[in-house]
Amino acid sequence: MAVLVAMPRLSRWKRGLCALAVLAFGASAAPGSAAQAAHHGRRYAHVRLARAYALVVPASPLRPSFPKPRPPKPRLPKPRPSPTAATLYQRSLNADDLFSYRGRQVTTYWRTGHTVAVLVAHRAPGQRRIDYLAPDAQRGRSLVTDKHQEWQFDPRSHRLLHRLRAANADAVEDAAQSYDLLRTNYILQVLPQTKTVAERKAYVVTMTRKDNRTLARKLWIDATTGLVLKRENYREDGKLVLTVADTDISFRAPLPRALFDLSSLAQRLGVQVVEQHALGETALPLPSVHGLWNSTAVAPSVLGGYRLVSAGLSSEGAKPMLHLRYSDGLNLVSLFELPRTQTKKPTRVPGSMRPVQIGRSAGHVSHRASLTAFNWDKGALNLTLMGEIAEPTLQALAAAAEQAKP
Repeated sequence: MAVLVAMPRLSRWKRGLCALAVLAFGASAAPGSAAQAAHHGRRYAHVRLARAYALVVPASPLRPSFPKPRPPKPRLPKPRPSPTAATLYQRSLNADDLFSYRGRQVTTYWRTGHTVAVLVAHRAPGQRRIDYLAPDAQRGRSLVTDKHQEWQFDPRSHRLLHRLRAANADAVEDAAQSYDLLRTNYILQVLPQTKTVAERKAYVVTMTRKDNRTLARKLWIDATTGLVLKRENYREDGKLVLTVADTDISFRAPLPRALFDLSSLAQRLGVQVVEQHALGETALPLPSVHGLWNSTAVAPSVLGGYRLVSAGLSSEGAKPMLHLRYSDGLNLVSLFELPRTQTKKPTRVPGSMRPVQIGRSAGHVSHRASLTAFNWDKGALNLTLMGEIAEPTLQALAAAAEQAKP
């Protein structure tokens, strides 16, 4: 019973089971005389006790068994909902007023294959500098603009042009940014997968025409700032006509004030400073346009899917010129109206313009980069309609203006 004395912490039934186990192992575990066996039993009692406890206790039906605890599942962050096309588009309209940056931009005119590469420096909200890298004919030219003035420097002619900007110079942009008008004519969608432009994550927003279901524009909008990193314009027939893409952009590049001041170039030897008059244009209330020039002005409120959004009267030259702006929410076209000095002969146009029929009148059309312009006479007025849209579409708008009554 010496073994059982060493088990004070075990319950009575466990000690009894262990004693039986010790007796079972005792004959082989303690050979020799009885005294040696007793001494050996006392010396190695803890070993036999451990063996007996390991054999008896786990087999006991009274010992409860519990399942091993499972590690808790990691809590994953809830995915953020993707922004809507409306949210992304509205952010892109105001991004330039909030963020400053510097980078390289490439514009490709797919109709002619013409490519222009520039370095762009933008200091929010309104300072911007453009340095031309290509083509060779424009390499080295610089353009700096802000809300009040504009500077242009041409290193080949050594001319520094300075011009004050009109107070309403940004009215065209405000008119073109009418989201309600955009939703009337286009379907906006966000592609499910993001893309990488200039090593930055961007959401892709598509704008599809409602009338013929063709793609009109694709915007790659920066996920962090809302800046448009890439833009593609498509014609009504689905052909790509224009691509503007940032190949690299940095929001931490230094933008010193001197970078946006070209007036210091006037101190260089041989540089000629040319002061130009501001392209002054007086904004006109839309209802007052019809009363111009003895009520002969042509100002329809709608041209196709384009709506009249603003009007201005320019005082450039000897004659006043009416400028009407029409927008479908995405594209903008301008209708210029100029009184004719004589109506017996058609207005003379540059020889590079191609003759074309505009409604019932004979007219001319010309192209420059992505811009198309139609010119024709209508009574006592000479009209010019221009915009960055397909020639057939612009010709249809010109025919609608030709048929409109004053």
